[in-house]
Amino acid sequence: MKYKKFSLIILQFVVLILFSCSNKQLKFDKGKWNEQTDPIFPSSYRPKMLTDLTSNYKLVGYKYSQLVELLGIPDYKDSSSLTYKIVVDYGYHIDPVYTKNLDFIFSKDSIITSFKIYEWKK
Repeated sequence: MKYKKFSLIILQFVVLILFSCSNKQLKFDKGKWNEQTDPIFPSSYRPKMLTDLTSNYKLVGYKYSQLVELLGIPDYKDSSSLTYKIVVDYGYHIDPVYTKNLDFIFSKDSIITSFKIYEWKK
């Protein structure tokens, strides 16, 4: 009986360690940020780097060109905003069931004035 309890405790510990490692945050790395194996999906590193990027880089005040130099070409752009995809999940559907984006607003002078993380779930 003690052996079963001990085995269960060890198993729970191993599962906890493995789960916590898979959610590990990473420091921002431009190469990994832009690494894509499929053009429909953003880099799998982006969600793990998002906290470091938004906390340790003073993105507000960057010029548009500086932001593109740092993050690469945005996934979407219009006259006053741009977006980088962080997560796109299709589940078992043809359309996304979950998205997470990093949205930027810039002024007429092409200066980043704000950013936000936008999540959408079906």
